Amino acid sequence: MLKVGFKKSLLTAIAVISILPAITQTAQAGAANNVFGAISYSPSTKVYSTGIAKTKQAAINASLNKCRRESAAGDCTTPLWFKNAWGALAVGSDGSYGTGWGTNQSLAKKYAVETCQKYGGEDCQVVLIKQAR
Repeated sequence: MLKVGFKKSLLTAIAVISILPAITQTAQAGAANNVFGAISYSPSTKVYSTGIAKTKQAAINASLNKCRRESAAGDCTTPLWFKNAWGALAVGSDGSYGTGWGTNQSLAKKYAVETCQKYGGEDCQVVLIKQAR
């Protein structure tokens, strides 16, 4: 009885060990396919920009640097980063803004407008939509 249990355990261990390389390769391939996006915005100048890169920080840096160059106001912020998705920025007529992300354009736009309105935005309109895929 003990021999049968040991054999089953040994076979299970061998099976798990044999598929580990495939699991690791799949995880690494998935990570290599990640694309990050970021949206930066200058409330004082209404300048907005995006960055797309293979890492979150690189996307944020690209977006923020572009915003700073174009606005020259010093108030650029990056309220949104996203991965393998869509990102959107909505701006209200009163200067309020909001961001959103989703698996498709419609969701990203919807969430951006809702967030803008949540922060008191009036007549919030999507001014930027970007895909990171």
